[in-house]
Parts: sequence; C-alpha cells; structure tokens
Amino acid sequence: MQTWLTLDGFGGQMDLAFTGLLHTVRTGQPAWETVFGVPFWRHLAADPSMSASFDATMTAGAEYVTDDANGYDWSRAKHVVDVGGGNGALLAEILETHPRLRATLLDLPDTVGRGRSRLAARGFEGRCSFVGQSFFDALPTDGDVYVLNSVLHDWGDEEAIAILSRCAEAAGARGRVVIIEETVSAERGRADFAEMNLRMLVLSGGRERVLDEYTRLASAADLTVVDAHTTPLGQTVIECAPK
Repeated sequence: MQTWLTLDGFGGQMDLAFTGLLHTVRTGQPAWETVFGVPFWRHLAADPSMSASFDATMTAGAEYVTDDANGYDWSRAKHVVDVGGGNGALLAEILETHPRLRATLLDLPDTVGRGRSRLAARGFEGRCSFVGQSFFDALPTDGDVYVLNSVLHDWGDEEAIAILSRCAEAAGARGRVVIIEETVSAERGRADFAEMNLRMLVLSGGRERVLDEYTRLASAADLTVVDAHTTPLGQTVIECAPK
C-alpha cells in the first residue's frame, strides 16, 4: 500500500487528477491534462521518476501478478511477447514456471530499460529480448502469443482496436492474442467497476469494459474470442485467434 499512498509518487498524482473532475463531467474528456498541463502519457514520458513510480504502482500487488501469470496455459507457447509489459513483472513470473519459454518485453524505451534490469536480476535476460517502441507501431513477428495485461482499459475504443490490430498482424495465422483485464463478475461488484471506469476516464480517457465489449473490440481487429475465463482473484483472461 505504501507505493499507492506515497503523495509525491504516481498514486498521489493520480488522486490529485480528480480535482479536475468537473472538466470530465462537462466534456467527457480526461481531467489529467487540465490539472497537469499535458496529457497523461506525455506527462509520464517527460518525467522518468514518475514513469518509474507508475510502473511500480501497476505491479505493487504481487498476488495479482501471480494470478495473471497462472491464468493462461503458457506451456502451449514457445515465445511470448508482452505488449506494453511495463517493468517485466508478469514475464518474470511466467519465465520462472516455464523454463523452456522465451519472451520479448515491449514497451517504451525507458520502461523497457527498467524491465531489462528486473529480468536480469532474476536471471532471465538470456531468455528475453527487449524492444523499446510504441505498441501503435508494427510489432515483432517472432512470437506465438501476444499478451496485453491491463493495457486496453487505458485507452478508448479506437485506440484499443488499433493496439489489438497490431497484435493480430504480428501473431499471424497461427498465433494467439491474450487479453487480461478486470470485468464485472461475482468477485468484483458493479460499484468497484464503476469507480475504476471513472478513474480511467479522468486519467487517460480509457474505460473499463465487460466481456461482450472486449469481444466486439477483438472482432473489429479481425480476431475471434476462442476462450474466456475468470482467475481466482477475479481477472478475466480472453484468448483470441485470427478470424
């Protein structure tokens, strides 16, 4: 909880963005730019310490990282590409339990640098490649599973479809795209869903979605949902194949 509650870290700034809530209510646009002067992602990119705090906050719940890693049968894969993979926390857990697996961590350059350090400290650097780029650009094509873990809820529908389309292009005819997100379920009530939905809109213009909405996004990106299930901690794992 310390990571979330540090006032001069990402957690504190995230809550400060709600001082611009009236702007979001009036316009439907993120309040972040009104409060901090620049859009959310540009703000993080311009401040390495805040970007590092963001990465740490996103992986502060170790039990959720483990839950995500155990939520899919990675044994069917040879090469996993973690798209928007942050500091490599998910890949570290996957590689720990699947010693024959190779992986690629893809995120913006500074973030990937932190991920390289994390994975090297765990002894996994020799099994990983590292790509510092935007996921709106063409992705490496050497993976057979492309995973998006808590990525799509950061974005509106148009951007989410663009990200999924890049993953579909890279995965090709035989690959898979795996989406891991939180949706409404017995484990997660509608009040929590609504709170996070508003939070994503205030911060970056993103949104939470139910399974049917993710299915429609996948279809718009020429993907078909072939499996969807809920993990013990309430995360939804959605496996997609090319149409």
